[in-house]
Amino acid sequence: MNETPIDHNDASISFLRQEFDKFRAEIAGVKGKLSDNAHEALDQISAYLNGGSLSSRIASLEEELGHLSCKIKGTSKDAVNKLEHQVETRPLASIAIAFGAGVLATQLLRRK
Repeated sequence: MNETPIDHNDASISFLRQEFDKFRAEIAGVKGKLSDNAHEALDQISAYLNGGSLSSRIASLEEELGHLSCKIKGTSKDAVNKLEHQVETRPLASIAIAFGAGVLATQLLRRK
């Protein structure tokens, strides 16, 4: 039997070429999947930003802020009216309270 000597270098190179070709094909598949996923994510983000959900949420927040500002204005007007009524009803007590608050504020400011 005549056996031809096997050149291990040739076998290794062909094996490496096959493995490299498989690796290249897998990389191309991964690249395609990543590209598709990126496009899909960008489409979803664009749809969200361009869609009515963001602008409708902003509009509802603006409306809520408008209601809150009206409530605050109403509450502050009520507080001022009550204070005016108390000052008119008890002018001497109001002057004494204002004087005491002034003295207290002066003492606090001197310490700093």
